[in-house]
Amino acid sequence: MPAFLRSERRRMWILWPVPAGAAWLAAVAWVAGQVGWDGVAVGLVLSALVAVPIVGAFLWLDRWERERPRRLVSAFAWGASFAAFCSIWSQEGLQALADTTMGTDFGAWFRPLVITPVTEEVLKGLFLVWLLICRREQITGLLDGIVYAGLVGAGFSFTENVLYFGRIVTTFAASDTSGADAVSVLGISFFLRVVMVPFFHPLMVAVFGLGIAAAASKRGGAGRIGLTLAGLLVAITLHGVWDWAGLAGSDPFLIFRIYGAVMVPVFLAMLVVALVLRNREGKMIAAALPALARDGHIAPEEVALLASLAERRRWRRDVRRRSGRTAARATGRYQAEASALSIRTIRAQTTADRDGLDERARATAAARADMLDALAGSVR
Repeated sequence: MPAFLRSERRRMWILWPVPAGAAWLAAVAWVAGQVGWDGVAVGLVLSALVAVPIVGAFLWLDRWERERPRRLVSAFAWGASFAAFCSIWSQEGLQALADTTMGTDFGAWFRPLVITPVTEEVLKGLFLVWLLICRREQITGLLDGIVYAGLVGAGFSFTENVLYFGRIVTTFAASDTSGADAVSVLGISFFLRVVMVPFFHPLMVAVFGLGIAAAASKRGGAGRIGLTLAGLLVAITLHGVWDWAGLAGSDPFLIFRIYGAVMVPVFLAMLVVALVLRNREGKMIAAALPALARDGHIAPEEVALLASLAERRRWRRDVRRRSGRTAARATGRYQAEASALSIRTIRAQTTADRDGLDERARATAAARADMLDALAGSVR
């Protein structure tokens, strides 16, 4: 990559957290207008507690070919800041327009069926579209689409849950807290937000992420556009069904029926797909490592170390103990680049698709050089 492009990317990485932080603060300020700052404080704590295991699950899926930490952070931050902020104001504006032109009765149905699913899925998915257009070489397989999408959804859910948890707690505090009805409403609300809903936004975006990842492997523009739109339409449809059941349906138990009949099967299917892709990714990497050693991309003695997640952890742990955290991070980066090169190598052998192979080879060589420099620097 030319030096000026690397400099431009570095400048963007330094500057973009500023508008992202401003967008997140604006979204939180809007939430405070709904539930008060006490509700925001409680909502932030509870939302963070729910978000941690969700983020951890997607990072676990990414163990074989770990993406760059700053890009993973960017995915979460996009969902939590720009996507959440723009969703709030676009929905408010479109809702007012629908109420004014078509009436409030129409708007009550139109928002959950159309406005909310379209705005939220499009805005969350813009990060994935950016990846497809500007960082397509970073998408090495379908699992990458799930991981990036899941983190975008987790970020969006984190900000959204500040509102919902804050509203649940403040509503309960303002009611007769000793009453059975108030306690039951509190319990049902927490069950919805903690048990049923946490993976909802990550799941919806992951459906779109599969379409984006599949599009990344296509050479023709028509195929990329078609797969991207297909993933987006499925995500919007699922989201619309869920919101309609929760916001517009007159049957109070409809949301639970929809959850059991639609959301649980979709979630289980996505879980199976993700686990199969993770397992297949590990096998692909292990199969390609001998060829990488033969071609000089990795050292022969590193084949066994890179073919097992346990050996990789032991390798990083030993480096950290002997040479420090910087060297351990450089080792982890090298492991991830070697994995990406392995996947590209297998793809080139099976599909004759060599897109990104040379760039991955250079990235692996650079990561290995950085690792060796870090190790040598710790000795000096």
